[in-house]
Amino acid sequence: MAQGRLLDGLSILPGAVLEMVLMQLDDLASLYSIYRSSPAVFYLLHEDGTARRIFQRIMELSFPEQTQVLIRKFTFLRWNVRPAKDLDDFTEKYIKDDTGFEFPRDIPLSVLCDSLAAAATIRYLAHAGMHEMIARCQQLELMQLQNPKLKYIRNAHRTPALWNSEYFPVPKPPRERYQQADTVPVSTIEEQRAIRALWQLLLIWELHSLVTGPSPRWNWPSEEVSRLQNIHFEEIWRHALRNQDIEPIRTVNECSCLFPTLQSPGERLRAAKNLAFTAGWKFPCDCSAPSASLVQDIDGMEFWRAAPGYSFVLGRLSTWFTSPCRYVKFRPFRRYGFAIWDLRRMQGLGLLSAPADSPQLPQASRSEPDQYVRWESILSQEDLEEIEQRRKHYWPGTEIVSVEDAWSFTPRAEV
Repeated sequence: MAQGRLLDGLSILPGAVLEMVLMQLDDLASLYSIYRSSPAVFYLLHEDGTARRIFQRIMELSFPEQTQVLIRKFTFLRWNVRPAKDLDDFTEKYIKDDTGFEFPRDIPLSVLCDSLAAAATIRYLAHAGMHEMIARCQQLELMQLQNPKLKYIRNAHRTPALWNSEYFPVPKPPRERYQQADTVPVSTIEEQRAIRALWQLLLIWELHSLVTGPSPRWNWPSEEVSRLQNIHFEEIWRHALRNQDIEPIRTVNECSCLFPTLQSPGERLRAAKNLAFTAGWKFPCDCSAPSASLVQDIDGMEFWRAAPGYSFVLGRLSTWFTSPCRYVKFRPFRRYGFAIWDLRRMQGLGLLSAPADSPQLPQASRSEPDQYVRWESILSQEDLEEIEQRRKHYWPGTEIVSVEDAWSFTPRAEV
């Protein structure tokens, strides 16, 4: 009722004042909600150029630059003003090239509304997916070493006695459960990582809708349509992104709210849109839109870098000589959101520590071997057996080996 009175009150504002009010909204999803509910906003956005100005202003304040480019690309796809003749042409125009996507004055309101609806759907899916992964983290039975000072794996590089020894499996010292911290609200950078990944995924799904179905808007040759249908989104994005940038897309792609069991991107897109619509775009959590100032405060370099959990797995857990998870790939950790979470959440789980000059949380690991065991306790028996097979292959393990490279693209069959 209060929301209705607020929206009714917008009708008494002069157009110029209402435009300034709308430009202060926290995100595009909020603009879409008000547009659908308020006749005053509906009529204002139909004025020449007004919708474009408001859309651009909110977008610039509520999304990092990388995400803004994705939204512009999606909007151009919906507008259909930059057609691509085949998959290679699409890759050149929409994946490799980030220029030339500025909104002209004559961009139709209907196209902007499509992007507003997509923004609302994506924000809903981002929170639904993140809270699904948070719930999985809360269900983990995390273990720690009973004796945190125990050093039970030798560094093969520095232990000549191991160089000619026969293979033996990773020892399993005594361990015990520890209690992770209570869950905390989703942070701004976590939300923005998930939203960026969803826009990247949606861009490829939108391409599918352009060239498939009974009335495709792009008349691609049949062999190109077949090629698109048989290629994974990773193969398209690898032309512009590194493996560490593709991993968050893999993460959100596997969330149940994006219906990974459905066969075609078109089916998944329709199901995801319907889910968000049925929920009225209301989050399955108590999260609210972050203020624009919080988005503006995101460290650009931090947003560009991989999430700390992902970096630890590939840079330390998988490569270091004394890790019981040596040669592990990131795939087993994907479903827990470790390519999305910030350091604060990983500290709460007891999997990463605070910087050396900061106080540690009570559940922080007490030694390097203790930290490794905590990560090992997440893995299934099948995961551990895969690690042992790789240990046998690389035995005695005197050299640093990276089974997955964060800085290059890893073919899907190997992930």
